[in-house]
Amino acid sequence: MELDPDALTCSHCGEPITDSGYLPATDASGTYQPIPEAAVCGACGFNELGMTGCAPEPTDVFDSDTADVLLYVTVSDEGVERVSVKE
Repeated sequence: MELDPDALTCSHCGEPITDSGYLPATDASGTYQPIPEAAVCGACGFNELGMTGCAPEPTDVFDSDTADVLLYVTVSDEGVERVSVKE
């Protein structure tokens, strides 16, 4: 995924996303276009949004008019990698 790992900041708590998180994206025929300004860190996504202790649902993170899918991503020095997709 072509994203600068240093550019991801949690829209919920404001902290940099340094390990994993949730990234809303549009789906253009199987090509995901991330919306980095709406990213949520793993801690907020797992503990603050949706059901506590569960990964958030797409509607917990974004309005359906904004994005089509929720990407679960990992962040490293090499970049941002998509792990899974929720529709």
